[in-house]
Amino acid sequence: MIPTPRLWVLLAVLALPMMAAGFSPGLGGLVLALDGLALALAVLDVLLARGVRLEVHRELPQKLSVGVSNKVEVRLIHRSGRTVQVRVRDDVPEGFAATPEEAPLSLPPDSQTRWVYRVVPAQRGKFSFGDVRVRVRGPLGLVLHERAYPAARSVSVFPDLRGASRLLLSGAALDFVNLGLRKLRRDGQGSEFARLRDYAQGDSVREVDWKASARRGKPVTRVMESERSQSILICVDAGRSMAARVGELTKLDHAVNAALFLAFVAVRNGDRVGLALFADGVKAYLPPMAGRGQYRKIVDTLYSATPSLTYVDYLALFKELNLRLHRRSLLCVFTDFLDEEQAATMIDPLHRLARRHVPLCLSVKDTALQSLLRTAPPGPEEAFQHAVASELLSDRETLKAKVGRGGVQMIDVQPDELSLAAVNRYLDLKARGVL
Repeated sequence: MIPTPRLWVLLAVLALPMMAAGFSPGLGGLVLALDGLALALAVLDVLLARGVRLEVHRELPQKLSVGVSNKVEVRLIHRSGRTVQVRVRDDVPEGFAATPEEAPLSLPPDSQTRWVYRVVPAQRGKFSFGDVRVRVRGPLGLVLHERAYPAARSVSVFPDLRGASRLLLSGAALDFVNLGLRKLRRDGQGSEFARLRDYAQGDSVREVDWKASARRGKPVTRVMESERSQSILICVDAGRSMAARVGELTKLDHAVNAALFLAFVAVRNGDRVGLALFADGVKAYLPPMAGRGQYRKIVDTLYSATPSLTYVDYLALFKELNLRLHRRSLLCVFTDFLDEEQAATMIDPLHRLARRHVPLCLSVKDTALQSLLRTAPPGPEEAFQHAVASELLSDRETLKAKVGRGGVQMIDVQPDELSLAAVNRYLDLKARGVL
C-alpha cells in the first residue's frame, strides 16, 4: 500500500483538531473518530484496489540493436466492471534507457490497453528484463496498490544491423545512389566461363544465359572469370582504446557496426570474407569463406565482443595473418590511433604485409577532443585540457601519416560515416581491380 498525496493532505487536515484537543480535552473523542474514519477509508480503498483483476503481458522483439531505439509493448487486460487508473513501469535491464520510464493509464471496464515505450541498449550482449510493475489507484484516490506481474525474459542485444537491411531493400529497388554507395562496376567480360548463378538486380541483360534460364524456370546469369570471388579479412581491435565512448556508443560499437555492414556487402557480392578479433592477442579467427552462413558466423562472433582493458598486440595479429593468410586479400583493420606508443608498433609489420596484401586502416574521429578545440578555454583548467587535446590530435595526425605510407590506405571519419566510408572504399578497390 502506497499513500497518495490526497491521503497525506487528509492526515494534515486531521492534525489541526488533534492540536486543538490539547487545549480542549472534549475534542479528543472527535479526533479519534476522525482518525478511525480516515484509516477505515484507506483500508477500504486498498481493498478495492486489490480487487481489480488485471493481466499483463510484455511483447519484445526477438533481437534488440545497440544504440538504437527499440520498441517494447506492454498489454494490459482489465477484467473489472469500472474504470481504473494505473501507473505502469517495466523492469528494464541496467544500462538501458527507457522512454518513457513509466506511464499513467486509464483502463475502461473489461478492456485491453497497450502501452508502447522504447529502450536504447548501451552495449551488446545478453540481458534480462524483469517483472512488469503496476500501481492501481483506489477509487477514493487515497492509496496505490502495487503489484508485480512475472515477465522475466532474456534478450540478446546485437550490433546495429540497420545498414545491412537498408542495403538489401535499396538493392532490390536499384537505389544505391540514395543510400550513398557507389555502384560496383560489373565487368562480366572475361573470356573464360566460371559458373552460373541466379540473376541479381543490376546484372546486364547481355549476361543472362537464356537457355539455362529456360531450363531452370528463372533468370540465370553467366559469371565469367573476371568476376571470380576475392578475399576480404576484417580485423577488429577490441583493446582498451576502443572502450572510449564517441557519442552514445563506444568506438568498438562503431567498428562492429561498420564491420558487419562491410561483411554483408562483400558476401552479397560473392567475395570470401573472414574475421579476426584481436587485443593482446587474436581472440577469434574465421578464415575467409563465401556465403550467408559465413555472415551469420561473423555476426555471432561480434555481437558479444567487448573491449579488453589491455594493450593491443599488433605483432601477434600480423604474425597470425602471415601464417594463416596465403591468398592476396583486402585487410580491413578497424583500430584507433589515440595511443601513439601502442599504435606505432603496427607501422613496420603493416608495411611488410602491404607487399602481399592490400591493407586498409579504419578509425573514427574522437569528437570529444575535437569539441574541446572548438571552444575557447574560459579558465586555467580548461586551457590545460585544450592544450592536451591539441597535442593528442596532432600526434594522432602524425601517426596516421606514418601508417599511410608504404601502400597502406587510411580512412578516418566521423562515427556516423564509418560504415558507408568502409563500403565505398571496398567497392572502389574492387572496381579498380586492386585486389
